[in-house]
Amino acid sequence: MAQAKILVIDDDPVCTGLVLAILGDEYLVMTANSGEGAIELLSNLTPDLIFLDITMPDINGYQVLKQVKAKTNTSNIPVVVISSLAEASDQEFAIKLGADDYLTKPILPDAVQRVLTKFL
Repeated sequence: MAQAKILVIDDDPVCTGLVLAILGDEYLVMTANSGEGAIELLSNLTPDLIFLDITMPDINGYQVLKQVKAKTNTSNIPVVVISSLAEASDQEFAIKLGADDYLTKPILPDAVQRVLTKFL
């Protein structure tokens, strides 16, 4: 069976590194450290799952999420937000825009495993 492709979009290298460590070698993982970089990657790549930070310097995660869900070739990809924004209103807004799940930082390995089981 082919490895599932996961795209991690986060401008924080520590967070990206933590997600990579949790995912290990079981998955083909690509990263983007900006919203613009993620949009560019998604024009040539169709991952099986996206982990998306909200707070980024150029295009924020909400804008990336809108674009992912608006395009035919990416609209069915599960998007899991990983953010330090922990207010219920932040989570509700992300879900309203099409996020499939919402994890708050700091990231817990059990939460990531739950998401992987749920969507892959």
